[in-house]
Amino acid sequence: MKVSYEQIYLGQSKSLKIESYTNKSHCDNVSWHLHPEYELVFIKSGQGSIQIDSHHEDYQNGLLIFLGPNIPHMPFGNKQFNNNIEVVIQFPESFITEKLAHFPEFEEILSFVKKAKNGIVFSPETHKKLQSSFLKFAKQNNTQKLLNVIDTLYQLSISKNQRTILKGILSLDINKHSLERVSKVYQYVNDHYDEEIRSENLAKQLGLTPNSFCRIFKTVTNRNFIDFLNEFRIKKAQEHFEHNNTSISEAMYLCGFNDPSYFSRQFKKYSGLTPSNFIYRLNHSK
Repeated sequence: MKVSYEQIYLGQSKSLKIESYTNKSHCDNVSWHLHPEYELVFIKSGQGSIQIDSHHEDYQNGLLIFLGPNIPHMPFGNKQFNNNIEVVIQFPESFITEKLAHFPEFEEILSFVKKAKNGIVFSPETHKKLQSSFLKFAKQNNTQKLLNVIDTLYQLSISKNQRTILKGILSLDINKHSLERVSKVYQYVNDHYDEEIRSENLAKQLGLTPNSFCRIFKTVTNRNFIDFLNEFRIKKAQEHFEHNNTSISEAMYLCGFNDPSYFSRQFKKYSGLTPSNFIYRLNHSK
């Protein structure tokens, strides 16, 4: 099994990522992939297949599934109906351990999330009961989305007929320790992308030589670290342009770049546009 390591981008001032897809805006990933984030997927209707590690089964009339970190899987969506909707919610381990864990009232949710380590499929009854909650996400603001997620997790934690998907050890051909190291790199970049980041320093933090760090990162993600870091920073710059009305020079420094020409080249490489053209399109699309 050839598995790619998917990079999940959290928006500024967001604890989780929530996307609602339609038949015309379906999820892009079409191959085996994994990521360190938890993933909750609701598919309104249609039939398709579940392919998770070595497990395979078909579903009818939609799907509601919850996966823990680093579980290799294929996309779950289908294009059977034009009015089908797929809602994908992804959040890092820190959302649980650093946020929800502070509230003793969420103990039932925390216990439930632990069971997601091997994946959970929910019954048709639970799928139907929570359909309206998932369909609300597309029209909610960030605060409403967060409250909706917490309530949805609670409803799932007390739902009946939950079924664990994987019973044994994952059949990954990637060393588990390497996955954990790369997950730490992703988290570090997410927290410090506006600062100077050197692969040598990251390697030292992980107890690796620079060559070993680069080799492990390339093996797990199928890309080199600098490419990953630059693309991450460019996506953050795009967010600054879209939401904060930030100038080009401000966005450059806020995202860890110091050289205007280098920033411009990288921006065009990963977005297809120069920063000025990107801003122009933004202003004329409103």
